[in-house]
Amino acid sequence: MVKEQYESLKTGGNLRKDLIALKQELKQEESRQELLEILKGDYTVLLDLLCHEDAKVRGNAAVVLGRLKQNEFVAPLYETYGKEQKLFVKSSYLSALSELDISSCRAGLEERLNSLEHYKPKEEEEKHIREELKVLRNLLHTGQSRQKHRFRGYDETYELILTTGKQYQKITASQVHGGKITILKSGVRVITSHIRPILKIPTYGELLFPLNIGKVEPDPGQAARALAQSDLMELLDRAHKAEDSYYFRLGVHSRMPLDKRSDFAGKCAFALERETGRRLYNSTSDYEVEIRLTERKDGTFLPLVKLYTFGENRFAYRKRTVAASIRPEQAALIAHLAEPYLRERAQILDPFCGVGTMLIERDRLCPARVMYGIDIFGEAIDGARENTALAGKTVNFIQRDFFAFQHDYLFDEIITNMPDRGRRTREEHDLFYGDFFAKAKEVLTEQGRIILYSNEKNYVKKQLRLRKEFILLQEYSMDEKGIYSLFIIGKRNCDRL
Repeated sequence: MVKEQYESLKTGGNLRKDLIALKQELKQEESRQELLEILKGDYTVLLDLLCHEDAKVRGNAAVVLGRLKQNEFVAPLYETYGKEQKLFVKSSYLSALSELDISSCRAGLEERLNSLEHYKPKEEEEKHIREELKVLRNLLHTGQSRQKHRFRGYDETYELILTTGKQYQKITASQVHGGKITILKSGVRVITSHIRPILKIPTYGELLFPLNIGKVEPDPGQAARALAQSDLMELLDRAHKAEDSYYFRLGVHSRMPLDKRSDFAGKCAFALERETGRRLYNSTSDYEVEIRLTERKDGTFLPLVKLYTFGENRFAYRKRTVAASIRPEQAALIAHLAEPYLRERAQILDPFCGVGTMLIERDRLCPARVMYGIDIFGEAIDGARENTALAGKTVNFIQRDFFAFQHDYLFDEIITNMPDRGRRTREEHDLFYGDFFAKAKEVLTEQGRIILYSNEKNYVKKQLRLRKEFILLQEYSMDEKGIYSLFIIGKRNCDRL
């Protein structure tokens, strides 16, 4: 295929189409080697295309040359990049140079970067300048280490928002000791000079810093100016005991269509760099600060800041996950809701343990005597063993089907996140729940309890109607849409009856 595409290129029949196809082929190493063998050091056809009258042909030819990874292309690519008048194609030359050794032209590229960072583009130029800046920064900074910030302002006073959802804010609020606390619609607002204990609370989702501006208008330029004039930079400097530059991403949570949201974010982030005198650098991957704009009902935005510079370790044990893993803050919330029904020194079983999060969070709140975790998936069991060791806990993990599990003694408690239906039919999943309750009856003590997290409320309720040996002690809706529920279930002869 590579040979045919190159032969077609030489005839000049459909240059754009042939170059695009060749670009795709050259993503494969074997195709690159094949083309190099065909060319035998004669790159005239491809190099001549850098001077073609069609800008898109020039750009695609540059990318093809880059993918051949021959350092002799650095000089012609850099020269053509400097002469290129069409802004939309300049990033293609940089993408090509990123495949090569740019040491000979690094000084010139750094000069171009400095020039672009101080250039105020016309509206019609901005999109292309942003793209060129992005690729140029990646090219020059790749392989370079930079000193990342660490949060150092533990002795400062902050206003914080701990996100919790709309139902159980008070559980998180009850764990905050000291400071001013306000219950919000979907979280807890805290003003505190003791941030370290906050970082250990397991039941909130995110820790966010509100800025001192009431709202941000849905115009990229106005939004950037408002953010730059807020206490944003003062917050960053105070939190990190620094006065230098920070890498950030702009997150826009909005009802806008994706293309308009992306355009708004790009324009606003670009303007924010300029408005802060380049103390903020936009980076979509290697960032340490997220500036989040959340749309209000009136179309304006609430500005919040999330820092990735904490030495946060509340879930430091959770190095391994699988696709079905429960979020650790949700597991912690389940443990807190179930706390009145938990017993210390109990014998605990999680029959679908995944990577062990439910057992770890339950034991952190109410220490168990013995814990067993069962899962049919070996990857999950391996992850559970690693996570549990990091948490400093002891759990007996077994890779086995719960329904084939046998043990010498009974358990005081089952705590588990029930598996999703997956490929099972509704009838099969109904039977699965029936088998679970039958097996639970076998392995639980006379006063045993089940702490059950599930998105199949109807199947659970059906089993509770059919099986008179179990009784529902408590039920909690665990999300705003009412999909997930937490059930606290006891035996009929439970001492609470």
